[in-house]
Amino acid sequence: MSAAEPGPVLILTAMKEELRAVLRRGENARRGPGDLFQARWGKTAVLLAATGDGESRAGLVAAAICDAARPAALLGLGIAGALSADLAAGDLLAARRIRDGSGDAPFPDERLLARALALGARAGTLVNVQRPAVGAGEKAALALSLDGAVPAAADMESAAWARAAASRGIPYLIVRAISDRAGESLPEYIARSLREDGGIRRSSVVAHALLSPSTIPALLALRRRVRECGEKLSLFLDRFLAEP
Repeated sequence: MSAAEPGPVLILTAMKEELRAVLRRGENARRGPGDLFQARWGKTAVLLAATGDGESRAGLVAAAICDAARPAALLGLGIAGALSADLAAGDLLAARRIRDGSGDAPFPDERLLARALALGARAGTLVNVQRPAVGAGEKAALALSLDGAVPAAADMESAAWARAAASRGIPYLIVRAISDRAGESLPEYIARSLREDGGIRRSSVVAHALLSPSTIPALLALRRRVRECGEKLSLFLDRFLAEP
């Protein structure tokens, strides 16, 4: 990223766990106004925030930050569930196309996408869902709806971030690390543990897990992979923001 660009680069994640992994890599990381954090990567000034999960909340928070900060670019980072069999846990997918219930979101910035691909991310499609896609059958159905577009993955916030940035003329890119494979089924109660705004209620997930202790190993494995994905995204960000 060039230091001549006006304004900071805005980094958005959905979950605080993802944000913490990224913040550990920043220089002079500190809390800014509201729920924003400030840091530097070399000569690049960066603002960071966790928008919360779910499309509605993520879109509102992203729009408010974009209006207040007028960033030079928006980079969305986080995890996603694979819809394609050739995506392994930990793979990085840079969105060339993002779809939600309203159709395709505006396309990402080609320059930012090219830089991500040069650093080893794979170009693909992100499908936004209203609730987590936890079953292998559900993931397969989503994959079929894409008419063969691969690789592909599902998440809950990317389209909202993309629309918030694009509607304000802010170049953007979304990069996701794969947390679960296409043929892998997660505990089904994750998809039922949603708040009214579409985010995941963690306390509900824990309560269901205690009632179904046989699912706890799967949850712990997912938690471990989320941490690993956060580390991989933070290392990617180091390289992405480095001077060319």
